Amino acid sequence: MKMFSRFLTSCLLVASVVVHAADDQAAAQLRKQLDAMNTLQGDFVQTTYDKKGAEQETSSGNFMLMRPGKFYWKTLEPMQQLLVSNNKTIWLYDPDLETVNERAFTDDLRETPALLLSSDIEQLRKSFTVTRDEKDTSAEKYTLTPKVTDGMFQHLTLVFKANQLTEFAIQDSLGQLTRCVLTNVQRNKTLPEEKFFFQPPEGVEILKD
Repeated sequence: MKMFSRFLTSCLLVASVVVHAADDQAAAQLRKQLDAMNTLQGDFVQTTYDKKGAEQETSSGNFMLMRPGKFYWKTLEPMQQLLVSNNKTIWLYDPDLETVNERAFTDDLRETPALLLSSDIEQLRKSFTVTRDEKDTSAEKYTLTPKVTDGMFQHLTLVFKANQLTEFAIQDSLGQLTRCVLTNVQRNKTLPEEKFFFQPPEGVEILKD
């Protein structure tokens, strides 16, 4: 349950978010990058830092994502966990605890950092302002700030290299930073639909919110 809450409030998934602003060059550049990304898969290393910059924990695994709202995020180390969404239901499976936490993919969850990266672009057009770090010539780095300031996070940063999303990070409202580095990334490959629907193993406890 702790992992589930952390995911919803600090972001584990990757796919596409965009800000619409016809007169904003940075937003237009970001939109071009993300509009071209319908599916994404690869490996991740996720590290969480406290507000002073001290490393708190690191996890790694692999992921698949299909826009809108479908994702498969499998943590392998240090403990196995699986988070799955089919855009209607979200499942968190913990093999060690033999539990599955299940809840509906509702409108309030669409606003969490965890789901911004896999949500429908059309739903996110008016939610953010966007800036680009023009000083960094080795990558395209965009920072998105929610227009509603009482949300769960302060900033979302997306980093592209050679037109590929390689990193994203979220700073939450308490100053904690969660950074996800992506490797072996493949974009717009055909993904198996069954990966985005979870069938609980026999004998596990199902907890519904």
